[in-house]
Amino acid sequence: MGKKPITKIIATGYSATLTQSYGAEARDYYRSETYKKVFPRRPEIRADQDTKGLWKNEDGGQYLATGVEGSITGQRANIFIIDDPLKPDEANSDVKRYAVNRWYDNTVLSRLEKADRDAVIIVMQRTHEDDLCGYLLNKPNGEKWHHINVKAVAESDEKHRQTGESYHPERQSLIALEKIRSNDPTTFSTQYQQEPINKDTQLFHEEFFNYYEELPRDMHIYTVMDPAFKTKKENDETAIITGGFVDDTLYILEITHGRYHASDVINKVLYHANKWHPLKIGVEAVAAQTVLAQWLKKTLEENRNYTPVEEIRQTGNKIHKIQSLEAPIRSGKIRWRKDELALEAQLKKFPRGAHDDIIDTLQMIYTLYSVQTPVVDEYSNILVNYDELGRPIYG
Repeated sequence: MGKKPITKIIATGYSATLTQSYGAEARDYYRSETYKKVFPRRPEIRADQDTKGLWKNEDGGQYLATGVEGSITGQRANIFIIDDPLKPDEANSDVKRYAVNRWYDNTVLSRLEKADRDAVIIVMQRTHEDDLCGYLLNKPNGEKWHHINVKAVAESDEKHRQTGESYHPERQSLIALEKIRSNDPTTFSTQYQQEPINKDTQLFHEEFFNYYEELPRDMHIYTVMDPAFKTKKENDETAIITGGFVDDTLYILEITHGRYHASDVINKVLYHANKWHPLKIGVEAVAAQTVLAQWLKKTLEENRNYTPVEEIRQTGNKIHKIQSLEAPIRSGKIRWRKDELALEAQLKKFPRGAHDDIIDTLQMIYTLYSVQTPVVDEYSNILVNYDELGRPIYG
């Protein structure tokens, strides 16, 4: 604003109060004698536009400070600053992250006066693989960013410091940083090292994983589907898991996942049903997914497959439900083949990975079996065969 007084700035963050306090500091500095000595011809701040949330100079330049959810309708910017758009404790909320990422796409870019020349500056700690920085850096055909990644402790030799040195030892000594790391490894990894995913943030570690090479006999088989209807790369996938239970141990027989249209989803489930002959198919039923469950029942019958379809309605926090898998995975109660790499990737990135559709479906099939004990007891000693129409024959 000293060199180009007509510059318009919008500064945002998750806290409007904090962002406006920075706006007040910027205004005070603009008024200061130090600033005036460097930029003696800078125009004065207008008396009728002089608040910490919005101040303007006499040449038309302005500084607007607000929260991410604050109104900027009708405002334009040459520089748009985003400072920590998401609270750290909201990082695991799909709804909150989605809202911030959509806000960027739908609001921020439309506020630039000249999108090909104006600047967006994002200053934030990395809290999740799909936080705003992760979303933009991994966005296909997105903007090109100059990414500056500052770690509190150097993990390799840099121009001005060696491996293991603090970035600002006068402010935070290495001893102080290591104390933070030991007290809260996850916070240190995300907020100090800018690493949303590493060993310190993992709940499921590779040493917990259990594999099988041969399947046991007399399994109680179930198929569960968690459908998704959007096909863009950033959207969650549809996940279909078929698993067999022996006592309380789950053997994952097959996983299908991808971004499919509704008709393709139905065909994928039909494939699982015809191949594995599950005792039941569970479909998460929320809104439009309920229609999909009805469509699946009709398609199965048309193909002479009479596997029962049950609509699953989940309640509670999804993160907590997936966390409940830790004990059975640690104790070897859930096993899979070594080539299920997509499943393992989501487990290792949880809860800060961009996608959790496969492991969410995994907890659904494990839960479905857990609450089906009457069904399991009923068929525990019964051999299931099928007639020429594909209908089950018990005996």
